[in-house]
Amino acid sequence: MLDVLSKKPLSVWLLITSLYTSQFLGLSFFSVALVAILREQGASLEQVSSVYILGMIGACKFLWAPLVDRVRFTPKIGHFRGWLLLMQSLMVVVLCFLANLDVTTAFGSIYLLCIVMAVCGATQDIATDGLVCSLLTEDERGIGNGIQTAGGMFGFMVGAGLVLMVYPSLGWQKAVMLLAVGTAISLVQLVFFVEPEFKIQSRKGWQAATRLVTFWQQPGTLGWLAMLLFFPVGITVAYSLLTPLLVDNLWPLERIGLIVNVFGPAMGIVSSLFAGWMISRLGRGKTMNYCIVMQFMSVVAVLFIVQGHVSTMAVVFAVVIHFLGYVPSVTMLSTLMMDRASRESPATDYTVQFSVYQFFAMGTGGLGMVMAGRLGYASTILGAIGCAFLAGFVAKLYISKRGRCR
Repeated sequence: MLDVLSKKPLSVWLLITSLYTSQFLGLSFFSVALVAILREQGASLEQVSSVYILGMIGACKFLWAPLVDRVRFTPKIGHFRGWLLLMQSLMVVVLCFLANLDVTTAFGSIYLLCIVMAVCGATQDIATDGLVCSLLTEDERGIGNGIQTAGGMFGFMVGAGLVLMVYPSLGWQKAVMLLAVGTAISLVQLVFFVEPEFKIQSRKGWQAATRLVTFWQQPGTLGWLAMLLFFPVGITVAYSLLTPLLVDNLWPLERIGLIVNVFGPAMGIVSSLFAGWMISRLGRGKTMNYCIVMQFMSVVAVLFIVQGHVSTMAVVFAVVIHFLGYVPSVTMLSTLMMDRASRESPATDYTVQFSVYQFFAMGTGGLGMVMAGRLGYASTILGAIGCAFLAGFVAKLYISKRGRCR
């Protein structure tokens, strides 16, 4: 791992980590911690599921990804750096406005600003992915996506975990201001970052937009699309049930934040870095076999809680297995997405793939809670296990065909 990291300055790896972390600070708090807060106040599972619409905004970011590839700032500012400076600044400003609202009386205004925050975060994500795709070589992508996932997990751990833990003591205003301060860190790093001049061909007019269609006309698209559709379903449904399941078993928010949203993502950070190392050292095929097994274990771990094992030690055990198994799949898929992204339109190519993945991930997350409210937790998680089996079968077919094509 060290020999791969040494090919780029440490400041570059720290910036990549920081950018992927700051993406998740606000979104994770509003889409996860807010779920727990609303559920504690008596909101139904069907009502709580509406929060997942925020994630669906990110899934639609492919619609304006060509704009990020197309519109460039001056060479001194940098192509992707210019977008990042703008979006990072806007996220800090929006968070400051949100901090001054009352969650109990101004939910409509808060939700509207959360939508603005989600749009800014999604655009920042597009620019970050374009920057990383252009910066990293094929050998560096395994480690790079391990760091990407780890950064996301750390942002999640802070936004949905640590902030949720201190929320009862600090209250809404101070908790959201903590998110604003964390988001501003990346802004400072960007000020001192000098973006290399990438040789990205400029697509004019509708050429940039049509890339959203022509991307899917490449060889092997059908198998890859099946991967993006089926792989997130089982693990996302399983994860979406964790927080409401523990709330319904009378767990306090502080303990949920510590175990599910802090300790779990900490395990995810380790798992993502290990998966990144496996990709760089063992290759895509062998790492995918590992991801298939770990994904199945991740879903089964939640079934363990559904069956009534809700003591602290039992939940800690299940959460560890869940996150160790869940995160490698994200690292693996992100690496394969970068492999399929072109040099001419890296932000668009990566984003259109991740949007498909994210759309089904967030959609099935909300659907999972609705199903649990109507059919029960047990039936829902058994369905998730079946989806995990199907995803493994699809992944084996895709990797074997990809190997033959190479």
